[in-house]
Amino acid sequence: MTHPLYVALVWHMHQPYYKDLRTGGMPMPWVRLHAAKDYLHMAEVLAQHPGVHATINMVPSLVEQMVAWAEGRESDDLVLIAEQERWSDADRRFILQMCFSVNWDNIIRRYPRYAELLDRRPAALADPAAFSDADYRDLVAWFNLAWIDPGWLRRDPALHALIEQGRDFSVADVQLIHAKQREIAGRVLPLYRKLAASGQLEICTSPYFHPVLPLLIDTDCARAPSPGLPLPVPAYQAVEDAAAQLAAAVQAHTAAFGAPPAGLWPSEGGVSPAILPLVREAGFRWLATDEIILGRSLGRYIERDAQNLVTDPRALYRPYRVMAGTELGPSIIFRDHELSDRIGFLYQRLPGHQSADDMIYRLLEIQRRISDPESPYLVSIILDGENCWEHYEQNGDVFLHALYGAFERRSELAAVTVTEYLEGKRPAGTLARLATGSWIGGDFTTWIGDPEHNQAWDALRRTRAHLLHRSNGCAAPPSDAAKRRAWHALHAAEGSDWFWWFSHRNRSDQDALFDGLFRQSLAAVFDALGDEVPAWLEEPIQRAGRSVDHRGATGYVTPTLSGAPFPGEDWARAASLAAPTSSGAMQRAEGLIERLLVGHDARRLFLRLDLRRPAADYEILLYGSAPDRPANQQVDARFDDPDEAPHRLAAAWLVRCVAGQPAPFLFAADGHGNWSASGPVASAGGETVRECAIALSELGLAPGDDLRLYLVLARDGRVIATLPERKMAVLSLPVF
Repeated sequence: MTHPLYVALVWHMHQPYYKDLRTGGMPMPWVRLHAAKDYLHMAEVLAQHPGVHATINMVPSLVEQMVAWAEGRESDDLVLIAEQERWSDADRRFILQMCFSVNWDNIIRRYPRYAELLDRRPAALADPAAFSDADYRDLVAWFNLAWIDPGWLRRDPALHALIEQGRDFSVADVQLIHAKQREIAGRVLPLYRKLAASGQLEICTSPYFHPVLPLLIDTDCARAPSPGLPLPVPAYQAVEDAAAQLAAAVQAHTAAFGAPPAGLWPSEGGVSPAILPLVREAGFRWLATDEIILGRSLGRYIERDAQNLVTDPRALYRPYRVMAGTELGPSIIFRDHELSDRIGFLYQRLPGHQSADDMIYRLLEIQRRISDPESPYLVSIILDGENCWEHYEQNGDVFLHALYGAFERRSELAAVTVTEYLEGKRPAGTLARLATGSWIGGDFTTWIGDPEHNQAWDALRRTRAHLLHRSNGCAAPPSDAAKRRAWHALHAAEGSDWFWWFSHRNRSDQDALFDGLFRQSLAAVFDALGDEVPAWLEEPIQRAGRSVDHRGATGYVTPTLSGAPFPGEDWARAASLAAPTSSGAMQRAEGLIERLLVGHDARRLFLRLDLRRPAADYEILLYGSAPDRPANQQVDARFDDPDEAPHRLAAAWLVRCVAGQPAPFLFAADGHGNWSASGPVASAGGETVRECAIALSELGLAPGDDLRLYLVLARDGRVIATLPERKMAVLSLPVF
């Protein structure tokens, strides 16, 4: 019998558990937005290609949140704010921070009104009054429209009419968009169940709140792939919680989809020998992880050639089994890291048809190299099924239809579900041992080992110890209902997402929200037990200012403005802002902006911008705002000379530098959306450098204040790059 090359496409659908378990609020909108743009869309595209079978992994805590939204039982904060008739300044800042969080070039600039608001956004960040109420209403409408699958926007008459209208949206229009988003979310599970019943789709699951199972069992396991890694002491050890997270996942999955899951995607591809008995006991027949784990399990690398194709394909492209205690464990498949990452990261830069052709070529070359038509082999491609499509043309439609169509035409290839393959073929390999690690670098350093990681694990351990003591070791234990609420909250805090954002590698402008949600889940444990929340849970774990790489000022500077290619000793004690090396969200500034230096002495603010391209190519706009200060506050005492005290308190200010202009100009906002020129500022420049100095008094600032800054590079009125991404950076001007 001649076998085709079998291909398992596994799309992983996951979002953090955004519910605040103390207030019931939901501060972030990503579950409903991905439901509107991605979760239904991926199944609809698959349904148009009945010859293609695939697997979708649905994390139970995601399903819980999506169903609550679809049924009208819960709404996130942005929905509630967007439907208000009036907004506070805090509401406006929240809207400005959230409502440009979608691909700027592929999506926002597709719509003229949305693009106009994007280019005016920097001024509004500095002074929210720069946008009118109509601007804010149009912004929330366009954000929600942009997060709906483009196919739905074309097919739905009401949504299409709003697209054509373009501007001057009403509260009723925003409510209509939200209603359509609920409708789309409500169609996800029925279509998944229909495709599963037909055999075209397999739905697998992950532990309920997406914890990294090996770390949940014993955080000390992180030293297996990373000897010497600093870890929390004592270790977090909760094997019972790992089993509970798996059991809850099976129960929730069965309720949602009508049958227990056969497959498990362990959160973050995290595996260790200790998880295998738990996985088997929970009833799973297969699980998946990354090729790097296979290589370490075999004691050799999965080597690749100059084309990034595996040199020993027979080793990677088959399932394995390993002993789980005294019994043989479930089948394990190992994803092709290169093919998965091509879809996740590379193909978004290429035309969809070209990307699909490249993938098919690589699969056919794998089959040729295997050169064993009598034996079945399985290529596993596993990646996020929701986060990359905004960077593709037409939300991924061109690529997905081209790829699926090629699978249907090519008899040499067969796209199958994982279980479909396993049921028809015997696993081809046995491992003596399973290595410990994840799908990111084969280790756990994304979730443990940094100081903030370890502080979070310690907070989790202390909270769990308190819960165990109150449940088992005190004279007046809480009620069963209280214990259920407490364990639910603790399990929510065990999710991998909180530790992902505590990593020094991953940064976003929403770090503080993730930090707060983690601590709120732990605080909810104490609330459920009727106990006082300890003071150490009130203190943020995450250090501030991580949306940019931020070094604070270490002393006064009084540099000579020269525009020299390198800043030199004159700037050594200045604060520094730079684009982060990694970001969970799109980082517009990376690649163009090297750094912004911000220095000060007792009377002046000094700014130096270093770019990686000629400064004359861009209009440079640096927006700033003074701290909120009561109008009658006296600040003269902070100045040696009363004449240097701030003589006006601007709501915001702007330094604007345009090629051909002799010097940058300073503009001030009046708090009502109007800007007026104050005159030129002292400056110097080089090819990629701009420097300037401004009296603190001109900016309503004094030593000891905080300062908010937002840097924009523009061309022809169009924003090209920013620092930071979503909101203004906050720096202090210390008194030395």
